[in-house]
Amino acid sequence: MYEYIAILLIAILCLILTLYNRRMAAAIRGIESIVQDYYAMQIRARRADQMKEIDASSFNALQWIGAQASSGLDRQVEVTEVLRLVPEASAIDLRTADNRRLVVSPLPLPELLRFDKRLRSNGGKSASVSRRVEAFASRPLLNQSRWGWGVTVVERALSEAAEFFDLEAHAAGTRLGIDWRAPARLWFYVVD
Repeated sequence: MYEYIAILLIAILCLILTLYNRRMAAAIRGIESIVQDYYAMQIRARRADQMKEIDASSFNALQWIGAQASSGLDRQVEVTEVLRLVPEASAIDLRTADNRRLVVSPLPLPELLRFDKRLRSNGGKSASVSRRVEAFASRPLLNQSRWGWGVTVVERALSEAAEFFDLEAHAAGTRLGIDWRAPARLWFYVVD
């Protein structure tokens, strides 16, 4: 008889502990949710402050692009001018101080090489001036390097770069006339 009472008390104790653990787990999940919301609110506030600072400051897009490209190279890259915008590839073609080209795009190397291949296959010789100007404007981004030879690639991603990389990249693209829509990743192609 006492054995049955002991088993019944153990079962009741297990039931009480199970209910208590479920309530504690629900409370912990509630606290976790509050902490995540608070952290997200802090991030949004910092990002809003950074956007105000970028908008109010004299944010130099060419200097920012040079600094980002330099982070993956052994020498500094100083961007001097914009050669052209290529909206079809979301790319900006720039010239550096040492007379190299720097192509910046959210597209990886294989996609830019496919873009260049399409341009080469569509290109052709034409006698008209407008066709020659059009051919110049639509020349391949990475020159004649069909496999990416002669091109140094620097990849910058939000996860590896500064906290506000996407905001700064969007501001740089907007100031230079291209819409990157706050990219999480950009590739910098230094064409020798």
